[in-house]
Amino acid sequence: MYIFDYKYYKWAAIIPGWILGDYIGAIASFLLVRELMDNKEGEVPLELALLKLASLLIKADGKVDDDEIKLVRLYFKNNFGASKSNKLFKDLKERKDIPTDLTTLSKLIKDKLNPSKHYSIIQFLYGLSAVDGVISPSEDEFIFNVGFVFGFSPERLNSIKNQFIKSKTKTNSKKYSKEILDALNVLGLKGGESMDEIKKAYRSLAKEYHPDKLTGMSEGIIKLAKEKFQLIQNSYEYLNKNYV
Repeated sequence: MYIFDYKYYKWAAIIPGWILGDYIGAIASFLLVRELMDNKEGEVPLELALLKLASLLIKADGKVDDDEIKLVRLYFKNNFGASKSNKLFKDLKERKDIPTDLTTLSKLIKDKLNPSKHYSIIQFLYGLSAVDGVISPSEDEFIFNVGFVFGFSPERLNSIKNQFIKSKTKTNSKKYSKEILDALNVLGLKGGESMDEIKKAYRSLAKEYHPDKLTGMSEGIIKLAKEKFQLIQNSYEYLNKNYV
């Protein structure tokens, strides 16, 4: 059982109703929504496929949590407007051409979405699964299966998941001091990794959220990106000097 770090709720004011994890969540949410707006007529829209994926994840642990439903509804309403959001939820119930098999649905989304946005989908799912306070084993398996279709390695999926897990490791060693754990968490790591693995995680995140990639976004989101990018750099530099 994985414990969700509730500190992420403070970012609700930045992306109303949707929390995916501080700066990363705000940026990932924006990029994902921007990608969803480009769909071809006569096909299952990407946002409808994503809504179906979210609905399946909500049921994955055998219970439907009201907070998860409210979060998804509010997310779609805030990003697509009330009218389109209502239509999407109506279509979800009425359309018969939406795949219900997880692998088929994941492949549909993969084929429609730019590969650079697959990371945002996985964050979307981990954020949703953590809303009720835990990421259950069944939810974890669900997201792992989606990630497998997208081509993610288990290590990469764990790295993303770690961004939504509050570390409970306690030790007096220098390697696992609070400062080191905090720096590792920024990079989606938990400890025990080699410096090569830390460098790989750093390069991946720095590339994913470099401010230069956010052309056209609002000043607020760009500011978040710059702050997050700096946090990533500072964390890596600290680990480079102190991680042993």
